[in-house]
Parts: sequence; C-alpha cells; structure tokens
Amino acid sequence: MRQAVVYGVLFLTWFWYGCQKSHTKQAPTYIHVDSFSFVANPLVKGITLSHQISCVWAYYNNNPIGVFDLPATFPVMATGKGTLELFPGVTINGQNDFTSIYPFYEPDTFTFAEQPGKTIDRLPVTRYYSAIKPYIISDFDTSGYTKFSLDGSGVAMFVTNTSVFEGQGSGVISLNNPSDSSFDSTIHSFVIPTGAAFIEFNYKCSIPFSVFLQANLGSIASLAPHALAGIYPSDHWQKFYLNVADYAAQYQGTSYNLYFKASLPAGGTGGSVLLDNIQLISY
Repeated sequence: MRQAVVYGVLFLTWFWYGCQKSHTKQAPTYIHVDSFSFVANPLVKGITLSHQISCVWAYYNNNPIGVFDLPATFPVMATGKGTLELFPGVTINGQNDFTSIYPFYEPDTFTFAEQPGKTIDRLPVTRYYSAIKPYIISDFDTSGYTKFSLDGSGVAMFVTNTSVFEGQGSGVISLNNPSDSSFDSTIHSFVIPTGAAFIEFNYKCSIPFSVFLQANLGSIASLAPHALAGIYPSDHWQKFYLNVADYAAQYQGTSYNLYFKASLPAGGTGGSVLLDNIQLISY
C-alpha cells in the first residue's frame, strides 16, 4: 500500500512538472517568405536573370528547419539572436515532386532576435555565385540565327521577334500539319565539366516537346541522343532546370549536343514551341 502511495506521489509530481514545463515553453518565431528577389552578380556577365524559384530550404544556426513551398510561413524555435539561411530551391527536370537547393544560387542570410508568437516578413535576395562558368548555347538574339540545325527531315527551328521572352528574339518550332515533326540539334558541341551542371532555358508551348542530350566520344563515335525530360504545354513563359551532370557522369563524352524534339499529338492540327535563353551553368 505504501509503495503504491509513493508511486502515486511520484506520478502526480511528474505530471505537475510536465504541465508546468509545457505551459512555460516558449512559442516559436514565425518567418514569412513570399518570394525571392533575384539580382545581378557583377562578376557574372551575359546571362539571363530569369528564374523560377519554387521553394525555400531553411536553416537556423546551421540546423535544418525544413523545406517549404513558396509563399511560406514557417516556425523557428529561436533563442536570443540567431542566424537564418534561406536557400533557393527549384523544380528539377520538370518533376514537381523533385525539388532541390539550386547549387548555383546564393543563400540569403540574416540575423534576427527571437520574437515569440510574432511573424517576421523577409524578402530574401539571391544571385548566381561568382564562381559559376556559364556557356550560352543560344539566346536567339543574332538575327535569323538559332544555333540549331534540323536532324533528318521535318520542320526546322527558326527565330521569331514577335513572341519573345527577353532580348531581340526567341527560337520557335512551328508545326502546322498533322504529320509535322521537328528534331533539332545544336550546331556546335559543348563541354560539360564534371560536378554540378544544369542547362537552363525559358519556354512557352502549345504542344508537348522533349529534351535530349548526346555524348560525343571524340573521333570514335557519337552515342544516340538520350531523352532526359518531357515537357507539357504551358500558355505562359516558364523556366526549366535540366540536370545534365548525371548523364555526363555516366556517358563521359569529349563533348555533347542538345536536342529538342516536337511532334503533334494524336488529333492535333497545329502548335508551337517557343524557347529562349538556353544556357549551360556549371563550376
């Protein structure tokens, strides 16, 4: 009986202490991020500043807080003054369920004092890292020159100045008959360095299209173009981030060619693909 009483007292003491602790626990400070501001890096010249940052990866005092779709409001268990790092995240290869910190965008870092229960609005600023090595595959700003050629028969890509994302022109694949198709390759091959490497481009399309990469094995041969991504129609301009590092690591060519393929879906009578600012970003 006495032992039961002792256990009962201990339980009530633990329960009272737990209640007191839960009542005195400090509320988190909330951070609200609507979007990122993208600014030019004066050490990086000649590339587009377009972006499509879709999420933020948050770290408080080097500890992960979480990944949040933008716009976002998230809690931080701040104590005193602390440092928050906000890394821009993007959708990789057009797969909405596959987002990652983009390795070429700088994080936004700021220090704030705890404000339990309050919300701090933050407009994070990012830009390209100074150490990146951009290669412009085509910005379509040279009059009439796409830097792509038709592979085989079909409808070739050409330059338009009537529907342009930015600059003087955009590349367009225009299909007007049910049997029309297009398979266009870069005229000049390019090198993909080891490590992180992405091909970025802006697009707008009324028909689906696919993106391919081809490895060239020096004077020996060239591999068949390999499909890396399929892209659905979009009635507005979007940014696409294509991860090419994995393919380059698996198929170690001396150089590579980029392809765009478009054809009309069953029952389709016409459609187009618009492209702009195709650039390779690496270190």
